[in-house]
Amino acid sequence: MSHRGLLGFGRLRFPFTFMGVLALAIGLWVVVYLVGHRTLDAGAQELAIGTAVVCFGFAAYVLIRRVMRGPQH
Repeated sequence: MSHRGLLGFGRLRFPFTFMGVLALAIGLWVVVYLVGHRTLDAGAQELAIGTAVVCFGFAAYVLIRRVMRGPQH
């Protein structure tokens, strides 16, 4: 008997490495946007900086974990 998931996909790995690279790209995009748009109000700048920090943090966690532990963890 095969073990199929709820939707019938079988064994499916969650794409954390892709998500880490995407988070890094989004964080870089936000920083480039902020550098190009210095006239944003303080609230918008703080929100964008917070978004970039969260993206870089997640990307660092995922990508460093991938390098240290390998692709199967």
